[in-house]
Amino acid sequence: MTHIRKKISTILFILALILFFLSNSNAVVTKNYKPKYGVLTDKVNFRTKPDSSSSSIIKTLAKGTSIKMVAEVSNFYIVQLGNNEIGYISKSYVNETSTPPSGAKTYTSISPFYATADSGINVRGGPSTSYRIVVSLTKGSKVQVVGSIDNFYLIVTGSNYVGMVRNDLISKVSTSTPTTTPSTPTSPSKPATTTLGDANEQLVLRLINEARAKEGLPALIMDSKLLYLSRLKAQDMVAKNYFSHTSPTYGDPFTMMKNNGVTYKTAGENIAGNPSISGAVEAWMNSPGHRKNILSTSYNYIGVGVVKSSVYGYVFVTMFIGK
Repeated sequence: MTHIRKKISTILFILALILFFLSNSNAVVTKNYKPKYGVLTDKVNFRTKPDSSSSSIIKTLAKGTSIKMVAEVSNFYIVQLGNNEIGYISKSYVNETSTPPSGAKTYTSISPFYATADSGINVRGGPSTSYRIVVSLTKGSKVQVVGSIDNFYLIVTGSNYVGMVRNDLISKVSTSTPTTTPSTPTSPSKPATTTLGDANEQLVLRLINEARAKEGLPALIMDSKLLYLSRLKAQDMVAKNYFSHTSPTYGDPFTMMKNNGVTYKTAGENIAGNPSISGAVEAWMNSPGHRKNILSTSYNYIGVGVVKSSVYGYVFVTMFIGK
């Protein structure tokens, strides 16, 4: 009986170890090679992560779009588009060709290595700071480096987000599996913690939730997709020098959300131009329409974008949804 108990204990211990390693594993790059070219056989979603969740969708690409495949993660290609955006595409929708995408910069493959962020940095969707922010990394976050375009490395985070960072902002470390970054976004179906967003965005969220708490309302949860869209809208307002809920690039906020895979029962948006964060939230609270959005019982998720502006000091965008 003692012998049997020992055997059972050993088996349970081995099973626990297997479960531990499975739950803590990361699907890092499985193949890295000299770039090859392809064309899409159907409409396909261009993603930040190698999965099929709506929260990972950047946009939908048209059938016939030319791409450059530079690496693989599981059953997804990491690809470079003609406008040099980086993302994932399912292998199921790609035929190899010999023609590179027009406009794509030279991509250099690198023998994969691991590196850590020297400070808090933004991972971008392409090789310059003008591209969208994919995810923000904290100091010490570990990533896998697989290639480069100009002075930007193509990296995969511990949670498999793909993007680019300036090569002088990370330092090479030993070849171990990247850890999950604290600021990893999640989808609305898996509520994100309030660690999403940079310091300015977090302060906006805190002030809004303090205003809600005074009215006995539950806190809004920062959502990764809304965070990304709010930043994108704020960046667009600064870059194109307009102040409006309707973007010449993305349309109204409801269209922008739907085009990027955000589903909701109710939705709203606040925008502001203000030299201070507290000033922007105070101005919203003094405006009936904006205050109504902040204190609405219909919303439970929020995205916040704060971008520096030479006109206002900062441009603020908050997107609200209720699911």
